[in-house]
Amino acid sequence: MNYKKAIQIIFLILAAEIIYALPFVLLRIFRPTFLNAFNITNKDIGICYTLYGITAMISYFFGGLIADKFQLKYLMSIALFLTGLGGFAWVYYPFLSTLYILYIYWGITTILLFWSPLVKATRLWGGKKNQILGFGLLEGGRGIVAALIGTMGVVILSSITDESYSKLFLQSAMNKVYLITSALIMLVAFLMLLLPNFGDHSKIKTNNKHQYNILKALRYPVIWILMIIVLTSYIGFRIADIFTQYASEIYGYNSKESAELGTFISYIRPVICLLVIFFAKNSNPSKWLVIGFSTMVLGSLLFIFNIYIPHFTLLLPLISSLIGAYTLRVLYFTVLEEARIPITMTGTVVGILSVVGFSPDVFLGPIEGYYLDEVGGVLAYQYLFIFFLVSSLIGLFASILFNDSLKSKNKFLST
Repeated sequence: MNYKKAIQIIFLILAAEIIYALPFVLLRIFRPTFLNAFNITNKDIGICYTLYGITAMISYFFGGLIADKFQLKYLMSIALFLTGLGGFAWVYYPFLSTLYILYIYWGITTILLFWSPLVKATRLWGGKKNQILGFGLLEGGRGIVAALIGTMGVVILSSITDESYSKLFLQSAMNKVYLITSALIMLVAFLMLLLPNFGDHSKIKTNNKHQYNILKALRYPVIWILMIIVLTSYIGFRIADIFTQYASEIYGYNSKESAELGTFISYIRPVICLLVIFFAKNSNPSKWLVIGFSTMVLGSLLFIFNIYIPHFTLLLPLISSLIGAYTLRVLYFTVLEEARIPITMTGTVVGILSVVGFSPDVFLGPIEGYYLDEVGGVLAYQYLFIFFLVSSLIGLFASILFNDSLKSKNKFLST
C-alpha cells in the first residue's frame, strides 16, 4: 500500500464514522443519559429516526446519481461541514422540535452528499483485487473512531455515578460531547479537501441519462437479492442501538456502565473486521455472507433465551450478534465487484440498494420506541429480539440463494 492510498483510506475511515456520530453514534453510546438529561422518550427518538429515514430514502436515490457525476472528495467535504453545523445548533437550541428538524437536516447532509460517494470511493480504492481489504479497513476503522468518541464521552461522564445529579449537570456533560464532536467533524471536512482524488474523474465516463442508468441497474437480478441482504443485515446492525438500554433496564447498569458497554461494543467492531479481512480476503465474499447471517441468527436466539434467564451472561448473545452484524457490514458491498457491476454505475447501484436496504431508518425506531415505552419491561425486549430473529433468518435464506447462484456460474446474476 503506497503513501497516497494509505492517506486516502485513513481519511475515508475518519469521515465515514465521525459524520454519523451526531445522529447515531453518540445516542447509541449514551442513550439512557441523553434521554434523562433532555426529557426525551424512546418514542421521540423513534420519530427522529423516522424523519431521518424518510429524508434518507430520497437522498439515497439522488445521492447515487450525484456520486457518478462529481468529484467524490468535494461532495464528502461539504457533507461533513454541514453535518457539523447541526451539532452546534443542538447545543444552543436543545429542544425536541430542534431535534426533529436536525434529523431531517442530517438525513440530507449525511446521505445525499456523502453515502454513495463514500462507497464508490472505497470501491475505487480497493480495485478489482482488494475489495474485502478496502471495505474491511473502512468498517473496522469506523469502529475504532466510534470507540474513541465513546471513550471521550466516558471520560467526560466518569464522575456521573449518582443518578441524582441534576438535569442541568447532565445536559452540560452531554453538550461538551456534542461540541467537541462537531468541531472534529468540521476539521475532517477541511482535511478531506487536501486528499488526492479518488480515481481520475475525467476518465470515468458516466451516462448522463440517469433514467437509463437506473433501468439498466434494475436489470441485474443481483440488485434485487442484495436489497434483501442489506435490509436484513442493517436491521441486525441497528438492533444494537438498544443494547445499552437493555443492559440498563434488565441488568441495572447505571449511566456510566451503560456508556462503557456502548464503548466496548465499538471496540469489538474493528477486531471483528480485521478477522474478516484475515480469513475472507482470499475467499468468496458471498460464502461469508452466509456465515455472518448464521452467527446473527445464533445471537438473536441467545437473546431470546436470555429473556427467560435474566442473570445469564449478557456478553455471549451480544458478541455473537455483533460478530454477525459487523461481518455483514464489511461484505455486502464487496460483492458488487464479484457480480461484475460496472464501476461507472456504482453510485447509482448503491443508491438503489440503499433505498430499500436502509429503510429500517424509517420504521425500526418507532417500533423500538413503541415496545420500549408502551409495552415495556422484559416483554418488550422479547418481541424485539423475536423480530431480530425473523429478520436474520430471512437474510440467511437470501444469502444462501445468492451464494448458490454464484456456484452455478452466475446464471441467476446475469442480465
